[in-house]
Amino acid sequence: MSKPPAPAGLLLLITILYSNGILAATMYLPSLPTIGEQLSAPADVLPITLTAYFLTFAGGQLLFGPLSDRYGRRPLLLGGLMIMVAGSTACALVDSLQGLLWSRAAQGLGAASAMVIGRAIINDAYDRTQAARATSVISAAMALAPIVSPLLGGLIEHYIGWRANFWISGGITLSVMLMLARRMPETYTPGLNSGPLLPGILRAYGFLLGSRIFLTFGLLNMAIFAGLHGFSAAAPSVLIGSMDLDPVSFGLLMAFGSAGFFIGAVVSSWLGARLGLRRMVDLGVVCMLGGALGLAVWVEVFGPSITAIVVLRMIWAIGMGLALPNSVVAAVGVNPATIGAGAALSGFLQTMGGIMGSAVNALFPAGDALSLGLAFACTALFGATVWWMNRDAAAPTLRAG
Repeated sequence: MSKPPAPAGLLLLITILYSNGILAATMYLPSLPTIGEQLSAPADVLPITLTAYFLTFAGGQLLFGPLSDRYGRRPLLLGGLMIMVAGSTACALVDSLQGLLWSRAAQGLGAASAMVIGRAIINDAYDRTQAARATSVISAAMALAPIVSPLLGGLIEHYIGWRANFWISGGITLSVMLMLARRMPETYTPGLNSGPLLPGILRAYGFLLGSRIFLTFGLLNMAIFAGLHGFSAAAPSVLIGSMDLDPVSFGLLMAFGSAGFFIGAVVSSWLGARLGLRRMVDLGVVCMLGGALGLAVWVEVFGPSITAIVVLRMIWAIGMGLALPNSVVAAVGVNPATIGAGAALSGFLQTMGGIMGSAVNALFPAGDALSLGLAFACTALFGATVWWMNRDAAAPTLRAG
């Protein structure tokens, strides 16, 4: 059964919401030395401000998702964006590290609403094929955000000052919130989940954790993010520390990974409806496995090579762009009554995947190219094993329109 046309401009607003969450998370990083000086904070403590953001970002998804299943997308999204505006404003006004930590936590909590409810709205407003295409478009835009974020943050720091990062983030959030308040209708009928609140939330999560289809796609997404963040965390010690690449060149070469993700997401948006969503996931898993295993084999046989690392990681990233949009849509849309909870739990598993990637890295010596390749291959093998063992069970979900 086809769904009515989505509101005009909805996809653009959701894309801006997603991208703003990434910008809010990392745009201020070039300003950390200045922040440390002005707030009299030790340099080794300042990265905790990023941790504070992601802790509430991960936990907030588990809260906003099921609440939006009960009370509707619109009020929870607008309320979350108000929290994000307040947190961004507080970040711009703080005069202590403790204040910045609390403000960043509030900012991350508000950003969680945009991420999880944005996913739910996509599944509400589009049928499965259209939702996968829309998610591919959003993913392509998100691939550019990590490239733009440090560049934009550096320019803001240089010409305006570090507090402007948070004023600009809050201003973007406020503008989008006002546009959504004016133009976005409710995309979900509240009340499908009745009864006491807490048992209802636990029941929704219990259903999802008992669903083989959800776990297939949720764990695949987790493996993808383990590879993404694990590689990002380990690559500097290899390419800069051991292979003497300068930081500027490192940043430019890492942009090839974002470019690969962009290419894969665009191809997925073009070909998903024609080839089928399951085939897109198949192709994505093959590319990710080939890129990651190829890196480990290359380093073992031929030795470390910057070119090989960049090219093979780009192949992996193309696979991520092919698989992830379709896998996210399938995980979120397992049951119409738990779309918000599905978006929340899927997002939480992705965040946990980042932690898993760091844990896998810890099993291998730091600064070693072969260790980088082996850790990368482990995450890809995990994802491929999950997918190929459960591919047939997931097939009805990916064939559905």
